[in-house]
Amino acid sequence: MAKHPESMVASTISRLLASCLVLMSAGMPTAAATGINDTKIVFGQSACFSGPNERLGWNYQAGILAAFRERNIRGGVNGRSLELVSLDDAYEPDQAAANAERFASENNVFAVIGGVGTPTAKRIAPVLRTAKIPFVGPFTGAAFLRNAERFPNVINLRAGYLDETRVLVDHILRGRGKSRLGIIYQDDAFGRSVLRNYKTVLDGHDIPILAKTAFSRNTHAVQATLFALDKADLDAILIVGTYASNAEIINLAHSLGHKYITANLSFVLSYELKKRIDAPNDRILVTEVMPDANNTNRQVVRKFQRALGAEYGQQAGAVQMVNEVALEGYILGRFVIAVLERMGEQLTREHFMEQALSSGPIAIDDWTLEFKPGTNTGSSYVRLIDLGGE
Repeated sequence: MAKHPESMVASTISRLLASCLVLMSAGMPTAAATGINDTKIVFGQSACFSGPNERLGWNYQAGILAAFRERNIRGGVNGRSLELVSLDDAYEPDQAAANAERFASENNVFAVIGGVGTPTAKRIAPVLRTAKIPFVGPFTGAAFLRNAERFPNVINLRAGYLDETRVLVDHILRGRGKSRLGIIYQDDAFGRSVLRNYKTVLDGHDIPILAKTAFSRNTHAVQATLFALDKADLDAILIVGTYASNAEIINLAHSLGHKYITANLSFVLSYELKKRIDAPNDRILVTEVMPDANNTNRQVVRKFQRALGAEYGQQAGAVQMVNEVALEGYILGRFVIAVLERMGEQLTREHFMEQALSSGPIAIDDWTLEFKPGTNTGSSYVRLIDLGGE
């Protein structure tokens, strides 16, 4: 029997992850080398490679590995190959903290890159701050990570959730003419952070949140949250969760005949959300913080697609990894490479942070990251799409 295309892709990535994990016990630089020796530079990653949101982790990793392979076949950076040690945290904060503590105690990676999620980042960032290990490109727009004084070791490459929320609210109020708004949120650091952002934005318009309800992380038991909003007579609902939970809520609303505008942050990944929606329509809004991964008018997208194809070949299903999460991983990998090139042979973590944040814009083809003085966020780009198109 033929394997499902996604299973084939997952199998290939699993083998790649396994090969990454072998580095933990064979050929790893000594503790004193902080992830660097004469032949390689090793980076760590804690992300979700299992559980209901595993596609986020797999796709993010796929983009990073594609960027690393693209450079490694050209000899790496100053003769050093780039390698990635990926550990599964299943989108669970306790496991993410354990992974971060492992990286810190073994001191065997130069930096940790490509984390996924706010609740996990909330546990990872303080551990790495204490160990003075850079934490680069977390896949979250949480505000606390954008406090450069609190987290001087963090480098954000994407817009914040406050930026995304502003775009959504502006469109709902001005573009759709709706003003009766509520929220359903994941009851953890992610959801509560966005709830504060949502209130801040609505306060600026002198509009209240008319109803709110929450659900637990990594659960499919989300239906009750929708029923709790029935009496509020809402026009629009911001749903703060993952593609799995948000799809269940949106599908239930459709089955009940509701005509809510449902607003979703980039964390859902529009591609994954749409696959799970029973009736895609233009009332389902999603923000994205990366360019369209299929828009080959952009040079960075063309190079991303070539690199992804070179990494995973033409196997069935590989095309499904052409999405914004994998593109963000590719841009993260390219960013790390660009900073390493700026560093020359002064390969310290401190110099990495300095070159990343204080040495002017970093152009990745036609995509530019720029950190304003005193900040640790390189982009405020947000675009809005709906799921009504083909």
